[in-house]
Amino acid sequence: MERLGIEHVPESMRHGRTIYQFTLWFASNLTVADYALGPILYTLGLPLPWLALALVLGNVLGGLLVGFLAAMGPTYGYPQIMISRAAYGRVGNLPFAIANWVSTLGWFSVNAIIGGYIINYVDPKIPLYAAILITVLTQFVIALFGYDVIHRSEYILSMVLGVMFAVSLALSLTKPHLLSAYLRTAAFNPFNFAIALATVFSYIMSWGPYASDYSRYLPENTSRARVIAYAALGGLLASLWSEVVGFAVAAATGNTSGLPTVLVQFMGSYGFAYAIIAVTALFLGALAANVLNIYTNSLSALAIYNKARRWQALAAGAVVGTLMAVLGGLNFVGYYEGFLLFLDYWITPWIGILLIMFYVYRVRNWRLVEDSPRVVWKAILAYVIGLLISVPFMNLDAATGGLIPYVGPIASALGGADISYFISFIAASLTYLIIARPNR
Repeated sequence: MERLGIEHVPESMRHGRTIYQFTLWFASNLTVADYALGPILYTLGLPLPWLALALVLGNVLGGLLVGFLAAMGPTYGYPQIMISRAAYGRVGNLPFAIANWVSTLGWFSVNAIIGGYIINYVDPKIPLYAAILITVLTQFVIALFGYDVIHRSEYILSMVLGVMFAVSLALSLTKPHLLSAYLRTAAFNPFNFAIALATVFSYIMSWGPYASDYSRYLPENTSRARVIAYAALGGLLASLWSEVVGFAVAAATGNTSGLPTVLVQFMGSYGFAYAIIAVTALFLGALAANVLNIYTNSLSALAIYNKARRWQALAAGAVVGTLMAVLGGLNFVGYYEGFLLFLDYWITPWIGILLIMFYVYRVRNWRLVEDSPRVVWKAILAYVIGLLISVPFMNLDAATGGLIPYVGPIASALGGADISYFISFIAASLTYLIIARPNR
């Protein structure tokens, strides 16, 4: 059982191998949440070369952001949201800790819905709410044991899920003739390409606020280049793989709903054994991702209120996330897509400032996490400027499922494509680079 929460990891407790950065991010991205992006990409109707470019470019950019953030863990010995204090200050960081707590709850509920759907599909006599409770309990127990058990679980799951998704991909490619209808109507559209790139990037990038949570126990002298490479490769390869499976299954079935049951039905058409493989892969994929979601959620909760204990924060997150899952389960696709796009608005400018702080200004004194000022106004200002500049590029109508009917003038000119997170990342980074000269 892990004893630490958000405290600094002393050198005497440092341990682990960098290869586990690969297996952790590989397993956690072989999931139905990633698979569900494939059908979304299918509906955009891009020619295959342009689709491949969006898939590769989006995953590489997002994977690198996760890798660069993960490399901060060994240096600081703190979770990612605590490292953020060095840039924004102890109080200035609170809005980001709250945002991350909400974000991780959302992802937790999405994956709880997935696990619940799978159990309910296997045995319809089990109500969806009860199936969700079963999945949450499994994920909660692993997260309760903490860092080491999570890494060991993800190591095993990376191999099991790798084999299962390989089978899924092989079966989905046995009917290439079904792509002919797609290819006949496929046409390049710059707006659809922007949407495809943004959709792919947004999923893998959203792991950024988690990154150092799973590298902070590595020895301080661990090679940053190795951490970056392993974390980025694990995430981007698995994400790319899952999305290709989702696209191929959509082509083979003509079903673009993104529901996990579509994959089960498709593989089941080849025999009962393949249906079992699909069910197991989907359930374990949700497990692999959701253990990270609830664990990071507990660390964010402690960053907000440090008088609680980690198990208490875990329990609170599990209860709230389960309620969100039960409500969201009635409309899986709209719930997932809206949440996925809405996440990115706060994350990318926050990441940009952290990267400038660490890699450009080389702020690497772990004591700054506890000894930082209450508020670092230059960082806050750079963040706000970056976010405001990106507003004309936002499509909140799409991101919120119509709840906020705002489409920025530039997003409207781009046919509804929302590229605001790229803009906010660049604007916040450049502003911080210009106005900030932090102490080392």
